[in-house]
Amino acid sequence: MTESEQLAKAFTDDRSVFELMRQTRTRRVGYGYRIDSGTTEKHPVTGREMAQEKGPMEFVSDKAPLALTETEEALLSWAACGPNGIAAWDISLGGGFHELVSIAGRTTPTAGNSLATDLLIINDNGASIYKPANHRNEAMEMSNSQYDRVLEWYRKDTVQLSDSRPDIDYAMRLPMAPHATLMGPYQHNMNKPGTTWFLPVTDNGKLTSAFVNLFDVWSMFPVDEFNGMQPAGVGEWVGEGKLELPVPLAGFDQLWFQVEQYPVGMQIQNIRLACESMGLGHWNYCGFIPEVILGAYPDLTPGLQATFAPMNERAPIATGAVQCLGWPGKWETTRVPSPKYPDAKALVDQWYDEKYGDGAWGAEGENNSLRQGQSPWKDPATVEGILAHPRAKPQTWVREAVQAHIEYCIENFGQFPVTYNPLQMHFGVVVHHLDTDFYDKYYKDGYVTDRHRDHEHNWH
Repeated sequence: MTESEQLAKAFTDDRSVFELMRQTRTRRVGYGYRIDSGTTEKHPVTGREMAQEKGPMEFVSDKAPLALTETEEALLSWAACGPNGIAAWDISLGGGFHELVSIAGRTTPTAGNSLATDLLIINDNGASIYKPANHRNEAMEMSNSQYDRVLEWYRKDTVQLSDSRPDIDYAMRLPMAPHATLMGPYQHNMNKPGTTWFLPVTDNGKLTSAFVNLFDVWSMFPVDEFNGMQPAGVGEWVGEGKLELPVPLAGFDQLWFQVEQYPVGMQIQNIRLACESMGLGHWNYCGFIPEVILGAYPDLTPGLQATFAPMNERAPIATGAVQCLGWPGKWETTRVPSPKYPDAKALVDQWYDEKYGDGAWGAEGENNSLRQGQSPWKDPATVEGILAHPRAKPQTWVREAVQAHIEYCIENFGQFPVTYNPLQMHFGVVVHHLDTDFYDKYYKDGYVTDRHRDHEHNWH
């Protein structure tokens, strides 16, 4: 079966989502894995020795690792956050319409359609990030059976970070804590050859562009609970008709973390359902320390060799002291100060430019994405009415107020965001080829489907 035929089969097979949900299970034992084995092995990537206790499900897979094909990875990546058309944007102009950053639809939504969560992929070829571009052609992409676009997007929109797997395994320990597992007590088989590890990665700082909408439409404003609950740089705008509802800095931070979690969970669930449809095994988990994987502790492991800001002793709580800037020129987080955003003005200018700058949906003139066809509305008069509506843009004072708040945070705490690492990566899913011998030996019927047994024949 060719790549094109495989892609078409993935989209045209009649498999009810309800039936897939009924059958979906975490299936943790893949080619080359061990469970309850009572053996010691050298990790094939890192070379560290790993001992495993013997138990009642003793099993050592005799199958050689088999990596996912490019087509398989492209489909799973698309399921997580791939392009699927132009967003409907059916929001009242008086109800926070201008919160939306982009009109580019993905298979999973993000707060304000900020597209702040992309997909980190670790496989035998190294590590990369899948970050689909924002251009969309139609209401629903891939009309007329253009399924090969899934591969085109994967090849075009995946940025390589490294050419080898990170030096990460179950055996990693800190010298002062030899029994404390950094990668979780139940992940002996992590980062094995042949597996693909998908990790949604969020630029949590990017979500704070919602301050523009929160100031304008919600009339909320931050107060500094670390310094007497005073308005955090926005005192001159506090009053009826502008900023009315005080919220502690940590309250806003909790909001960013809340909205960061739902696209991550949706991406993982979409990958799980896609695995079930394709007959692949998987296990999803959060049992790891992301800063170790990213490379915050190079004496322990270089990890993914991300760039970190200097340790900030002025951070009011420890969770804000370590902040990751990402990978310069490839995928970077939203933090001030940083090479990308040296000051508050640079960041706020970016927030306004991505909505109202040249080529954006709210741009003046003809170089406007809505006017050029990236619009869900059939009548151009509707587009013009939206662009001319006063609530399509925030009130004029909001820009200055948002910038003043960020400047306050930098002056008082040395950074923005204040209390957390702007790069968040706490939940992922490992996908592998399932060793059905283990399940045939120990499990009742029903835990392995014909799709798992026939996977190699259908996809390789």
